[in-house]
Amino acid sequence: MKKKNGFTLIELLAVIVVLAIVTVLATSTILPYMGNAREDAFKVEAANAVNAADYVMNLYALGEFSFDSTGGKSSYNSETKKACITIEALIDAGAFDADKDAYKGRVIIDKSNNTYTLSLKKNDEFTLVNATGKNFSDATLSKADGWDAETYEHCSDLK
Repeated sequence: MKKKNGFTLIELLAVIVVLAIVTVLATSTILPYMGNAREDAFKVEAANAVNAADYVMNLYALGEFSFDSTGGKSSYNSETKKACITIEALIDAGAFDADKDAYKGRVIIDKSNNTYTLSLKKNDEFTLVNATGKNFSDATLSKADGWDAETYEHCSDLK
């Protein structure tokens, strides 16, 4: 009788089961880190949006940006020294490098006390509503809950 080389069905099944267990363990360990990384990336993008709005305000002070050129997407109230700049206007001005279809929102800058209020939404993945400041590392993100397009994607209510 000849000796046959190869693996038995039991040995192959054992290897497949071990690989499946390793895959499940690796996936369950890595997925939470991936979610946290996406949240952290969004917070950095939020800070970049505020910095872009600040940059646009500096351009406005130098006479190189006009709120009238945004087609009503942004506005400035010289009496209250408040500016509202939509994310779409920031993208159009080249100050914020993002996809217009993915990002919605606005930045309100109050120059009288140097405060920044941001409402930013990325698809339906993350939302930051009326967050104040320039660094959003401690900000609480939510999904698309509470997002009102009429309020947070326009500047018509600036007073």
